[in-house]
Amino acid sequence: MKKSKLISLGIMVFGLTFLSQPLHAVTKILKEKYENIIPMSVYVNIMNNEAEPEYLNYAFIKSVEAPIRQDSSIYSKEIVRFPFNTKLQVLEKVESSGNEWYKVELKDNNGNKVYGYVSAMLVTLRRFRFDEMNNRVHKLSQFLQTESQNGKELVSVNTYVPNPSNQNMSREKDKYGVSADQNARATSNGETIFIPDRSLMSVESTKGNDVYVNALSIPEKSLKITKNAITRYPAVNANFRKVIAIDLDNENQGIFQKNSDGRWELISYTLNKTGIESALGFETPKGYFIVPVLKYEMAYRDEYNNAAGMAKYAIRFSGGGYIHGTPVNFEENINRDFFLREKDGSLGTVEGTRKCIRNMESHIKFLFDWVTNGKVNRKSNEQRPDENVMVIVF
Repeated sequence: MKKSKLISLGIMVFGLTFLSQPLHAVTKILKEKYENIIPMSVYVNIMNNEAEPEYLNYAFIKSVEAPIRQDSSIYSKEIVRFPFNTKLQVLEKVESSGNEWYKVELKDNNGNKVYGYVSAMLVTLRRFRFDEMNNRVHKLSQFLQTESQNGKELVSVNTYVPNPSNQNMSREKDKYGVSADQNARATSNGETIFIPDRSLMSVESTKGNDVYVNALSIPEKSLKITKNAITRYPAVNANFRKVIAIDLDNENQGIFQKNSDGRWELISYTLNKTGIESALGFETPKGYFIVPVLKYEMAYRDEYNNAAGMAKYAIRFSGGGYIHGTPVNFEENINRDFFLREKDGSLGTVEGTRKCIRNMESHIKFLFDWVTNGKVNRKSNEQRPDENVMVIVF
């Protein structure tokens, strides 16, 4: 880690030197404030905090290194530098001389708060949008309950065909950017729309081999799909109690559970890593899904179709997309803990999986036990959810 120049008035923080220099007056326009608290509108009953992140609002450095300055100006004194991928707690976004800056909070070795500014061009902001997660949980609950009360059958899509070798993947996409691969082909007024595997739907009507469905994630209604593209397993319960909400824009997630009073509570939250379009995979699909199956261990292959490694506690939610623990290659397994720590440091920064959602191993173990409720078949790698568990990706 690079050190700034030492001077007699400096104070050491994280082994780096903060320069104690007089501030120059800089005109700032406040653009946004960030509170590192969970909103009062979200009920909280934390059941697992082993993978709880240090900050709810932070910026990670996307350049090789970034200077933290005493004020929001390139002419302000540099007080410290941090390297690529460092996460900094963000308090405000300001505009100064036409440029945007983030005010960040640091602490010295005595625990005293130290404030500085980093250029928005050198970092990427990440936030926990608990209100949005909570709203989408309620939106799904209302959709399924309303459709059920109106006499409509609740089903999900089942079009997944295992393809571990990533052969002949169909990259045709609809207007929403959803690929044809592993998903259901639907039509609306002659237009093709792909419904992601395991999406939750209600049945409007059936005509021969055609089924007309409504999917919460798709604006067009009465989508026509073939009968063999839907499944009634697991049976969809409109009064489900468990949801995993994934925020793609911020690379994080919240876990919600309905308590005995019918109130949704946030029981866990953590950083993750989601999918990116590549030769071997796809972006993580958006939508409202139901979990059909879990695996204690999930093998994966490299770009040459060779067995490459293993990820633990895999929870499938759409096609070949799983929520799983940090994967470890076979050659890394000899020093497994080291590689887990190194890889976990990139959670909450940029996307980079083949579709899946990566969690720290400690958190995914909690999720696996929560989804199965401890009711597992010890003789099988494959397990079933004990009750409906929904996954919301937005």
